Formats: sequence, structure tokens, C-alpha cells
Amino acid sequence: MSKAETLCAGMPDDIRPRAVELAENVLFMEGKLLETRKGLVNQQVVIAYDNGGGQKGIRKNPIFEGYNQLMANYRKTLEQLVALMREYGGKSDEPDNPLSRILAEAEAVLESAG
Repeated sequence: MSKAETLCAGMPDDIRPRAVELAENVLFMEGKLLETRKGLVNQQVVIAYDNGGGQKGIRKNPIFEGYNQLMANYRKTLEQLVALMREYGGKSDEPDNPLSRILAEAEAVLESAG
């Protein structure tokens, strides 16, 4: 059983597949965000460009745009998973399950935001 399946084991049968999918996506995106963040350390937010046709200038660095879009999707997916966990339950107290940590942190942020 995957970590996502373990986390969602207590949910109703009709909800569980969607919750597992969300949980797997949260883990995937968190990994990609961590990888991308390491690559951003030495990158500039804006970069110079020259398209060879006479156009030169400065533009947003595409790696930051990709990171920001992934972060937005991560947040949205995490909020959906937290909402399902709140409504239908699940095992969010497993210390060896990285999803438990992610959900606990997300819960704390959502509670502090009001």
C-alpha cells in the first residue's frame, strides 16, 4: 500500500480514489518544488534576451514562472486534500508518512490564516 493509500485508508470508498490521487500529486509536486528551488539559487528573476531578429530586452526568467505555477497548483491541490481529510477523515498522524507532515503543516497554516 502506498503512503497516499495508507493516508486515505479510512475514507469512504467513493471518495478514497480522488483523495489518493490528490495525495500522490502533493508528494510529486513537493519533490519537484524542492528540486526546482535548488536550481533557482543561482538564477536571476529577469534575464536578457536577443531573439536574433533585432529584438533585445529583458524578460521574466521562465524557470521562475514555472516554479510559481507549480507552487500555485501545489497549494490548490493541498487545500483540496486538506478539505477531504477534514470532511472524511484519514490517517494523518503517521510519523513515517511524509504526507502526514505535509498535512499537519498545511492545517497549521490554514488555521493561522483564519
